[in-house]
Amino acid sequence: MTDRPALVHLRGAGEPEPTAAHALLSQRFRVIVLEAGEPASTPDSLVRAIDRLGLETFNLLAGAAASRTALGVALQVPERVAALVLEAPTAISEERRVAELATPTLVLYGTLDPVTPAVGRRIATLMRNCHLVFVYAAGPTIGIDRPEAFAEVVGDFLERHEAFVIRRTATVIHP
Repeated sequence: MTDRPALVHLRGAGEPEPTAAHALLSQRFRVIVLEAGEPASTPDSLVRAIDRLGLETFNLLAGAAASRTALGVALQVPERVAALVLEAPTAISEERRVAELATPTLVLYGTLDPVTPAVGRRIATLMRNCHLVFVYAAGPTIGIDRPEAFAEVVGDFLERHEAFVIRRTATVIHP
């Protein structure tokens, strides 16, 4: 076992295998990748898998394909999800329940993503504890396009929640 906080990454069907961003995040977190392919993986089945891992609390990360499932997990066991990160989510469901979720949430989009940022704006207006961040020079797969920037902003958010800082000066997030 490790004393690093757990980061459960729900990987949707067709999403890439662990990337350089995972390797960077694994320096600060115990990264656990679970397949969240539809329809076999439901929030119930994923919570049971997390239970089998013995995780009392955990951070939760999901890409576009698994974002709905991640929200379902956070809604099912909100007291156990320390923070939620959604990378370029394409849709949301259960809007009324999502609005009640107090879990610190980070929604990330790349500035080169031409389609889905409107969903992020909708999530940010619905959720009372949601932060919307755009990563420059990245498309919808931020962890692949800009792994260092992705790991920096996600890691900072997971460690500090609402107190995380996006700098206005040149950094790996904002070149």
